[in-house]
Amino acid sequence: MIASVLLLFKFIIDIVRRLIYDKYYRSLGFVLLLVLIAGTLFYWMTQGRTFIEALGFSAATMAMNSPYGIGWGPSSYFGVVFHIIYMFISVGIFILFVLETGKTMVKTYDDFNKALEEKKERKANKLADSKK
Repeated sequence: MIASVLLLFKFIIDIVRRLIYDKYYRSLGFVLLLVLIAGTLFYWMTQGRTFIEALGFSAATMAMNSPYGIGWGPSSYFGVVFHIIYMFISVGIFILFVLETGKTMVKTYDDFNKALEEKKERKANKLADSKK
């Protein structure tokens, strides 16, 4: 249980560290944020949604979970065209960002497990040395 919580914090720390030091990952995150802001502003300003609805719709579309079919979709021809373009761009960037985040998490998990194994090994060696 404690190891799981520690691993969760390690995930967060390593992702933030990578956002700070990895230029590619930081740029990808920045572009993702800009695309999210652009979609939110479009749906808010031109489609008559509240800001929070526009943000939710933009984020859901980006994550391929768009509530388009339940009446939340664009209300104009221009809105539909924008939505199609937004889907292609935002989904691609989102997938790249999620894949890079996944790489970071896999590396963190492997490093964490390696450190635990080394700690167990040192403890076992110390116990064996104390018995001699």
